[in-house]
Amino acid sequence: MRGKHTVVVHNRRVQFTLELERNITIIRGDSATGKTTLIGMLRDYEMLREQSGVTVDCDRPCRILTSIDWEERLKTIESSIVFVDEGNSFVSSKEFAQAIRGTSNYYVLITRESLYQLPYSVESVLELRKTTSRFKRTYNKAYPYYKTFSPVSEQLTDVDCILTEDSNAGHQMFSEIAKKHDARCESAHGKSNIFGILERSNDPRTLVVADGAAFGADMEKVYQFSALHPGHIALYLPESFEWLVLKAEILRNAGIEDILRSPADHIDSEKYFSWEQFFTDLLVSMTADNEYMRYNKNKLAPFYLNSNNVEKVIRAMETE
Repeated sequence: MRGKHTVVVHNRRVQFTLELERNITIIRGDSATGKTTLIGMLRDYEMLREQSGVTVDCDRPCRILTSIDWEERLKTIESSIVFVDEGNSFVSSKEFAQAIRGTSNYYVLITRESLYQLPYSVESVLELRKTTSRFKRTYNKAYPYYKTFSPVSEQLTDVDCILTEDSNAGHQMFSEIAKKHDARCESAHGKSNIFGILERSNDPRTLVVADGAAFGADMEKVYQFSALHPGHIALYLPESFEWLVLKAEILRNAGIEDILRSPADHIDSEKYFSWEQFFTDLLVSMTADNEYMRYNKNKLAPFYLNSNNVEKVIRAMETE
């Protein structure tokens, strides 16, 4: 399944609207925010249809997955939007991560936990909020859980350290960018190590760079830490390093602009578990026949690190 899909669930008293464009969406939030009501309405509709008094408007079937025989039931669901309520502990298991990989469904997981087994995006973590009340019906919509960040142009002006998630291609590029800003670049050797390094760091100002497409589970602690240290920790979370290279227009390709404008229309959830994988494959395939600019995730070709292309990457960062 690919593309954007809107789910509207309503009865006489309440309406919920969710806009989904990725294969994994996390719904977070405190008690009494409508999460349980939403699942209850979907469950009623699945069992009783029109007799439930609930209407579900979506171009794909909406299904509920519970802990009862979830593995067997999941095998029968295709090209659907699958909802899992909080309290179902299987969502944090390796078995669940393996089961949903390569399926044609989108998944909406209602949980307050960070699901480290799943590569979900920072942007796909949502919370339900009441928007308005009219005609005796309360309207609720899902909004981004994490607030927007300050522009990178501001973040790069006075940075002491750029902390990257990886130690390979991205780290090599950001090492060059750090040099241009009289800063140093450090690798965390994995996204799960970023928070610990920040806790131990003595740098007055650190810019954290990580692949936003798969950083959702690690975001909570890092986001809270940055909020507690305003002016000291900044976050730059592009979809992936490969996405940034494509956005920087280092390579000339007529179709790239359309893909970057609406990635969901091009990324098949059955083939790609995260958008990060898609952009890596895209960049590798685009450069496979050109040895001079052939992309290797482990080591960048000198072509990417020449001064002109490094500047293009910086401008791409600053224009987000």
